[in-house]
Amino acid sequence: MNRFSRGSSDVAASGDDRGQLVLVSGAVVVVALLTLLVVHAQLGFAGVTETAEPPPLDDIVETTEDAVELATAGVAGRYDWAERDAAVADFRSRLNPALTNVERARPGGVALTTNDSAASGWALRNCPDGPSREFGPCVADDGVVVQERAGETTVVAVLVDVRIATPRSRTDLTVAARPN
Repeated sequence: MNRFSRGSSDVAASGDDRGQLVLVSGAVVVVALLTLLVVHAQLGFAGVTETAEPPPLDDIVETTEDAVELATAGVAGRYDWAERDAAVADFRSRLNPALTNVERARPGGVALTTNDSAASGWALRNCPDGPSREFGPCVADDGVVVQERAGETTVVAVLVDVRIATPRSRTDLTVAARPN
């Protein structure tokens, strides 16, 4: 049924025409929402694949060595050999937060821990000695190797276990970080 108004050439829409218009509008909204849902799902999936790659091992080792260097600078020349336990504790208080920062800076599964048994073995095999050197004994304490030099405690190495884990692989490495 169509109605005509007097003096006007406009045609008023019937109830059936309005229903069809509402139905078409609803279909357009549904298509738009489905498109947004698909795009959102694709963007979310792309973010997951980025973290599946392991962080570069060389970067982690280099950053760990830098952390050892900075922690060593804070204790160098401050402790006599008799105070080596205090020197190691001071060194660890500087190193541990730096290792935590290295772990947090790398997305994914990166874990860094000092290795006392590896440090003991390293001290037996690698501590500088000999007739032309006047160095004292080396001691491994909680992954830190210290040596008596000129009556002072000197950090000569730190043995750090590096573990990198991803959903597809796991890498374990022990690094002997030697300050300059």
